[in-house]
Amino acid sequence: MSLRASFDYVIKKWFDGVSTRPFLEHIISELERNWNSSVFVIEAPTGYGKSTISASLAYFSEKYEFKCILSFPLRTLLEDQFFKFTSPKKEIIEKKKIGKRYMHNPESRYLIKPVTFTTIDTLSLTLFGIPPEYIDKVVEEKTLGHYLFSWSSVVFSNIVLDEVHLLTDTTKSLSFLMALMGITKKFDQKLILMSATIPKSLKQIIRKYHPKTVFIDFKPELDSNFCKKRLKKSYKFSIDGITKDEKFTRIRDWILKSEFRRVIVVFNTVKEAMEFYDLIKDIINIFDGNILLIHSRFTEKDREKKNEVLQKIKNADRYLIISTQVIEAGVDISSNLFITDIAPANSLIQRLGRFLRYDDENEGEIIIWFETDGEKLIQKNSYYKVYDLQLTERTLKWLIRHGNKTNFHLPHGGKCIGYKELIDNVYSEDDFKVDGETIKKFDGIFLHLENASKIAVKRFFEMEGSFVREGIQIPVVTEDFVNVNPDHLSIKESVVPVSIKAFIRRDVLGVLKKENGKIEFVRKEYDSWLKNLLESPRITPAKLLEYIFKRDVIAFVIKAKYDSTTGLRSDIDE
Repeated sequence: MSLRASFDYVIKKWFDGVSTRPFLEHIISELERNWNSSVFVIEAPTGYGKSTISASLAYFSEKYEFKCILSFPLRTLLEDQFFKFTSPKKEIIEKKKIGKRYMHNPESRYLIKPVTFTTIDTLSLTLFGIPPEYIDKVVEEKTLGHYLFSWSSVVFSNIVLDEVHLLTDTTKSLSFLMALMGITKKFDQKLILMSATIPKSLKQIIRKYHPKTVFIDFKPELDSNFCKKRLKKSYKFSIDGITKDEKFTRIRDWILKSEFRRVIVVFNTVKEAMEFYDLIKDIINIFDGNILLIHSRFTEKDREKKNEVLQKIKNADRYLIISTQVIEAGVDISSNLFITDIAPANSLIQRLGRFLRYDDENEGEIIIWFETDGEKLIQKNSYYKVYDLQLTERTLKWLIRHGNKTNFHLPHGGKCIGYKELIDNVYSEDDFKVDGETIKKFDGIFLHLENASKIAVKRFFEMEGSFVREGIQIPVVTEDFVNVNPDHLSIKESVVPVSIKAFIRRDVLGVLKKENGKIEFVRKEYDSWLKNLLESPRITPAKLLEYIFKRDVIAFVIKAKYDSTTGLRSDIDE
């Protein structure tokens, strides 16, 4: 069976055999025509249906090539896509052949199932021979971690990496991406990268390192009907600077005064999202009770529950979703009033993929705001909140000049300006840094057949606990969970990941560790190593990681509050 036949099968199962997206057919044709190549970059508008391509590749790989890994930069996106694939109405692959693998979810150990949904973090660990299953034992030198098995699990797979733009915002993540491209070429794999927002300057970087990459780009003539529908959408656009003291009041007023009732509000920090949620509980009746807060500081179980709620309310006439940037990538929800803090162009366009997303939605309003001290963006060092200040400023200046003439749904806007013009004007090659030495170190792991996992662990510590991310995530639980019997704790129900910056500002009470097969709560005063670590003037990621892996730490116990509606409470600045 060909890739085309696999695509037709997916269309039959998912859409009753009717394909309404000609560009998807073009993508399949280009993939088939260039299947001897190794790396493909697919750029399609937000909401176009790229998951159909993922499904076709997964079905084809499992049936006729061997296996497929679907990798995502965000766990929320992974859960959303997994829900689609395993829905009884959309089942194209037997459920027993599909699994998830990420922190505390071991369904597909070593990414071994024929179709595995995983995070980019777990993919990188498995690729370099230190899968999450054995990383602690490799650190303790009790095993080499079955690294040859890990390697084979990845290099015998076709890999689909969705929302790849999220792997281009730091030197570390972009260097990993370039190394992954090289590795797939050496092992004659297929690596398919997908996104709606790939700047021209980033494509030039990719061509520089991998000249034979096949780019498949959306053009209006490839789906004129889609473009006509998007151009028919009519919406107001405004951009407004507001101060810290007035921002929540202004946003609340925008919501109450609007005629639109399918509302998404996006903040740049978890703290802001939580604070705003607390302020609007009294208007829950306006939205028929459909108010949802989503961000990164929830347990895995609560994230899954929120995704289920999201699927239930997406067809309602009224709802209010308050979110951080976790909503940017692939979450299938729409709105007719979209209010967001300013962010760099890539992030902003991805967010707006949740605005008038569906064909039958044609009217709405976009409000972009930015926090100002009265003259300029608020800033700390070289950042606007969590984002690069220069990229944010360039985006803001362009939007002030051209925002009301821009079509945020199409890369090329016909008589108006498409979002590609925004992206290509904001980003230059200088914004995408690749470290050749890092790539060499990644490649070098495969040269040490006798002790590759030891070399990988060394690199892992050098890179502060992640091959792709700048800040490691620390597992924590609150003291409320520990007050029940720790031996009955479910990791899925209790552990929340937080950044190392957030962690070191917290009051750590102790740790949960595995002792003789049981989970034990050890207070810091009874663990001299932990006490010395926490009292150190500077807690380095390397020291923290060493402690976690050598002491079998499941999570740190912190003095904080958690509930399933609002998540982990924090009084720290982000």
